[in-house]
Amino acid sequence: MTFVLNEMLDVVKNGNGIDSTCEVVSKEILDKRLTFLQFVESLEEILTSTDKDIRLNGVKAFVTVLKKLPLDFFIPEELDYISQFLCERLIDHHSFVPIVLIGIEYTVQMKNISKQMIVRYFNTIMPHFHCQSQLQNDRNTFYCILQYIFLNRLDDLRFMGPDFLYCVISSMDGERDPNNLILLFRILPQFLRNFPLGHLAEETFDVIACYFPIDFYETEESKITRDELATNLSRCLTCVEEFSDFCIPLALQKLEASLKVAKLDSLHLLKLCCENFDPVKIKFHIEEIWRILKMIIMTDSDDSSDEVREAAIGVLTALLYSLTIIKGDNEQEQLSSFLDIILKSSNRFLLDTQATLFIPSIKLLCSVGKTSNYACLKIANKVYLILLDKSDVTRSEIVRIIEAMGLITNMCLEMCIDLSSIPGLEKRWEEICCYFLLYAQNELPEIKIPALKALKISTKILTNSQRQNYYCIIITLIKSDITDSIRKETLSCFKEAAKYFKEEINREIIQFNLNILNESNDIILKSKWLNALCCLGNEEYFYTLISDILTANLSVKQAETEMTLKCLRDLVKNNENINLLRHFALKDGLLNFILTTWINGIKNCANFNIFRNKIILEDVSFVINSVVKVINTSEQLQTFNQFSQYFNEILNTKLNYKTLSDIQQGIHSYMVILLESILNSLNKNIELKNVTLLIENCIELSTYSENSMCSLSASRLTATLINKYIDGDENNLLIDKLKFNLENYLNVSSIYINNVINQISWITKSLSIKGHGKMLQWIDWSLNLLADPLYGKMMTQCFKMLTQTDDGYLNKECFCSVKLLYRQRIFCYVIEPLISKYNTMPEPIKENYLISILYQMDGNTYVTLSPYFSKILPLLLQLLSPEQDYVLQSLQTFCNLLESKTPVLEDYLQSFVPKLLNLSQSSKFMNIRIVALQCLYNCCDYSLIKLLPLKRQVIFELTKCLDDKKRLVRKEVVRTKSRWLSIDVLNDDD
Repeated sequence: MTFVLNEMLDVVKNGNGIDSTCEVVSKEILDKRLTFLQFVESLEEILTSTDKDIRLNGVKAFVTVLKKLPLDFFIPEELDYISQFLCERLIDHHSFVPIVLIGIEYTVQMKNISKQMIVRYFNTIMPHFHCQSQLQNDRNTFYCILQYIFLNRLDDLRFMGPDFLYCVISSMDGERDPNNLILLFRILPQFLRNFPLGHLAEETFDVIACYFPIDFYETEESKITRDELATNLSRCLTCVEEFSDFCIPLALQKLEASLKVAKLDSLHLLKLCCENFDPVKIKFHIEEIWRILKMIIMTDSDDSSDEVREAAIGVLTALLYSLTIIKGDNEQEQLSSFLDIILKSSNRFLLDTQATLFIPSIKLLCSVGKTSNYACLKIANKVYLILLDKSDVTRSEIVRIIEAMGLITNMCLEMCIDLSSIPGLEKRWEEICCYFLLYAQNELPEIKIPALKALKISTKILTNSQRQNYYCIIITLIKSDITDSIRKETLSCFKEAAKYFKEEINREIIQFNLNILNESNDIILKSKWLNALCCLGNEEYFYTLISDILTANLSVKQAETEMTLKCLRDLVKNNENINLLRHFALKDGLLNFILTTWINGIKNCANFNIFRNKIILEDVSFVINSVVKVINTSEQLQTFNQFSQYFNEILNTKLNYKTLSDIQQGIHSYMVILLESILNSLNKNIELKNVTLLIENCIELSTYSENSMCSLSASRLTATLINKYIDGDENNLLIDKLKFNLENYLNVSSIYINNVINQISWITKSLSIKGHGKMLQWIDWSLNLLADPLYGKMMTQCFKMLTQTDDGYLNKECFCSVKLLYRQRIFCYVIEPLISKYNTMPEPIKENYLISILYQMDGNTYVTLSPYFSKILPLLLQLLSPEQDYVLQSLQTFCNLLESKTPVLEDYLQSFVPKLLNLSQSSKFMNIRIVALQCLYNCCDYSLIKLLPLKRQVIFELTKCLDDKKRLVRKEVVRTKSRWLSIDVLNDDD
């Protein structure tokens, strides 16, 4: 013990290694070989030294040991001594303040700290500690002390009243550090709500309000954002009722600012005022609030951007909610008067349907109407009567009237208002839906589409006779040759009607036209009806009907089968239909029918135009895979067990493809496609027997099959099985064996090289995304294969595959193992070997490495690329030439880097801007010219000092491009040239 203390004293006097020594001392104290008192007594000589630096070291040792002891270590008597000691040290010398604050921060959290000790701390702090004269970290420590006090011990200091409140507000007065401000803004509401403000309410508000609106520009190093600061500041300004008299005028005053960000902050603050303060307080400012909101919402000027206008409407909505809860006899009168003011302000726009602000005014009124039933009825009465009484309207006016009436109808339905209950519409409400029905039959798309949208909104309030008319319109449009946009709206109406009137839809539309689906030979017409039926896939009522009709149309006719599978493919892609897919997986459901039909068709060598048709098989495989993916594990296992017997030869028998008959080869080649569709999305918790045998059989099929679709499916299935089931060192021998076999295949015959390379690529990706121990060995092999003149170019696809994410295969949705940041790890491993080989290989071979470098760059961010960028950039610049084969790929990589404002590119502007200008004029290919121009456009994100020397040349060269023969290129030229012309013009937002 004596040795430890003596050693500690020497260290403390020197001031070096205090932390490590204190670690030893604290361990001794915790192990009870030393007491804290003995430790403090040993510091007596140091703590009483006349040299302040030595005393400071003593305090550091004291606090360091203190912090290494548990929060419940000290009894109250010991803590009393500690708190007294820290208070004395706080006023000893200003250099002691930082370490003492750390000690106070830790001790206030201790279990046995008493109210008296906390009061002692603040009685010492208030007269002797000036927060804003301290460094940022020390101020932060003090704010952390306040944070703990506010959350846990505020009652202990309540009796101090205004003195403590003044201490808090004076400590933050003038604070400029954003990290400290965000901490204060987060903790102040809790404090202000629970501590009496008294006569200091206005001064407290002023200290906080001086930061409004937030003037903070984010940088890449910023840990917080301007929006975070602004949001939390607004919460502070509206957290207590005492602030209402100051906060509302502040928000209104700042609304006069010209900066967009200040307007948005002020509108957000005003909205919080309406939501948090007593409505009676808000009432006194109604006229001024509306005057400013009207200027923003009801004027068509550049100052009123859509974002600002939406925010203003949000304030108005909050204001109206506030009005509806004002207590007193004149509540309805107050709300009615304000609604009259709003309607009067909107009236001139409502009367002129061609006015720019006609629809914005309608949207404003809809927002107002959604605040209360009273407001909704009053607005609906006014707008409906104006619109219904219009006559001799032009085509453009009809479109606007339909849209407006649709919006008002939607408002009423959201507020559960019966149209017949609206004053003045008791006998006319049916005219509204009749108006929509009439114009839904108009031949002009610009009228028909808004009418259909309005009908969709109004579906559930249509009368019985109106619905019959509605169904006729839907039937006519489904059968007709119409544009995609009209068909989309028609099917939306069909879905909406099916939501509310299922039996009627089934009887009046589906059953009435069922003969078309069953008997018609018109494939196009059948396709239209089948698509319409499939759009009801989210309604359980129609599940069996959809399944039966799809099953019936998967017939012996090729055209009908292709059409049905196309509809089915679109149906399974839609996430809304997941429950329908689960219905397909039921016993004797559609999944069972498809698998049974295609297994039998393939095994019996039936109609090749259907069962061995590539397009049909791809759709069948996609549908099976999609259904298996969404069903649960037990249902997946049941499906696999049900059909595994049909794949017995692939699953349980060693295949030798070359010894099979032509018929058997064909059967296995197509059966493996179906097997993959079942196993691809199988949960990896489902155990498979003979996985190793199945993998070897898949490689056999992928290698020797002349069917490209079979080879691809077998290769993918091999990769999937390895990813899901091949784990641990005990399986390394299998991976090595597969590599050895594939190497032999490459050496034996050149006929199957493409298949073997494809298999190598899939296995390499499977191991890489899984993070398997053998992955680097396979990646090294792939790097070496790039050098082969026979198949090196094919091998580049492996490096493309390693960066790409496939929606259908080898992803987490298919229950595969995917390591986080696997792309970045692969890139960092391969990029230097690729660059090195590119620089040393002969001309025909080096291209393979160049292509692989481009593929590896694609999909990786600048953060990953930056350490290697100086080596990569010369290669990219070399490719920016019209005669290069991979110029487009290089350009797209450049474009992505420029869009992300890659910093290092700024230093090379002089090098690549002339090359981009040359490509934008000289390339024979339109896509290259367009991407080159997009790159030039994105260059303008860099600093003005780098761009100005290039501006004259760029504008001169771009002028020549204005004569390009392609319109899309000319459009891009105008956009790019305009941006370069304005690079030295600062916007308000800047």
